[in-house]
Amino acid sequence: MTLYQRLNQPLDIAALAVFRMLFGALMCVGTLRFMASGWIELFYVQPGFHFKYWGFEWVQVPGQLGLYALYGGIALTAALVALGAFYRVAIIGFWCLFTYAELMDVTYYLNHYYFVSLLALILCFLSPHRAWSVDALRKPAIRTLHLPAWQTWWLRFQVGVLYLFAGLAKAEPDWLLHAQPLNIWLPPLSGMPLLGPLLDETWVHFAFSWFAFVFDTTIIAFLLWRVTRPYAFAVVVTFHVFTHLFFQIGLFPFIMVFAVLVFFDPGWPRGWIAAWQRWRGQTIGQAKGEAHEHTKPPPAACGHWRPATASFAVLVAAFCLFQFLFPLRHLAYPGSVVWHEQGMRFSWRVMLREKSGSLRYRVTLANGNTVIVPPHDVLNELQFREMAGQPDLILQLAHHIRDEFNRRGHGPVAVRADSWVSLNGRRSVRMIDPQVDLARVEPSLAPAEWITAAPTSAPILQQPLRLSATR
Repeated sequence: MTLYQRLNQPLDIAALAVFRMLFGALMCVGTLRFMASGWIELFYVQPGFHFKYWGFEWVQVPGQLGLYALYGGIALTAALVALGAFYRVAIIGFWCLFTYAELMDVTYYLNHYYFVSLLALILCFLSPHRAWSVDALRKPAIRTLHLPAWQTWWLRFQVGVLYLFAGLAKAEPDWLLHAQPLNIWLPPLSGMPLLGPLLDETWVHFAFSWFAFVFDTTIIAFLLWRVTRPYAFAVVVTFHVFTHLFFQIGLFPFIMVFAVLVFFDPGWPRGWIAAWQRWRGQTIGQAKGEAHEHTKPPPAACGHWRPATASFAVLVAAFCLFQFLFPLRHLAYPGSVVWHEQGMRFSWRVMLREKSGSLRYRVTLANGNTVIVPPHDVLNELQFREMAGQPDLILQLAHHIRDEFNRRGHGPVAVRADSWVSLNGRRSVRMIDPQVDLARVEPSLAPAEWITAAPTSAPILQQPLRLSATR
């Protein structure tokens, strides 16, 4: 059997249908939570300035009413996806609205938001609404028990890429040899019940660092192997429960737990249904018979899908190749990516750096006078914490300050930054060359020479490793 034939062989639709339900329901609940928590006002209404993605400066933040309409649309389309109602329109609408919302301000970039956007984009091309959906009830002609294997494998590939690059990114001295930044993040949690005292122990920080590295780099292999899959799933659940408890990173742990379900046999939900039926009193023979019927390959007239065309297969292959190569773009830049941040976003470098810093701008007016501009004059606290260690955002704010002073008739002005940053517990050093006029620096994909070299000293352990000495 050729690869093309393998990718088009029929697999049970049940797992993809359940994934559709879980994905849509989680996105709907998460969006409603976002709205109810007052985060629309905090993130988008209150700030007077919003940072833009390079190439997406045209994405604007609407007014308060428009923001609620935007997020209401995200919640509605997510609910329709979960129900499988008007699925194709709903999932395309969800992807457009959700992606637009995430492009409104770089400050709030998170890897799991990017992951959601990618999953939604992939789901635009899949057909998980052909079973257990409102659409299948409305249009019985679209019902099918099976879908081509490539639909499952495309999702598996995207999940695998995330784990692979998240693991490879941890193969660096700060994470493995210095337990940073976990050595900074975990001790403040020592007041937690039960586990709290352990989180103050440095050996625990090292153990968690190494476990996370091994977990990310091997978990997909264990999920692909049927023998180890149930145990691997238990580890996935345990791992993400702890990340949720320790770091409060929103929906990410739930997204990842739901996402790895695509690695199970495509008919796994039918096994649960059969077990439920047996519990309800059906005979084991009946339940097994029904489950067996659903896993048989479909007759030629009952597939309700066509094999992927060669042109579409090329499109999917190009998408997968891009997803594999794009996280590697940081290799084109000299120095440490966690310092200069060029190639940091969209590369699955999850939880690798803790930056704290101070920042002020020196604005030299046309008359020669110098004015000090603190970022807090423009940003809220959350925006400042995120941008203070990200050079491209420091540059963006410098341009905003330049434009404001020029607009008031003080220009042309020069804008320089006094930026001091601590990376993973190191002593603070300058991140931006203080002699460079940022007003004249244009954002680009070229290596940024106005960013100073990364510090070469080792991180300072916040909780020194306690070793017992013998005489």
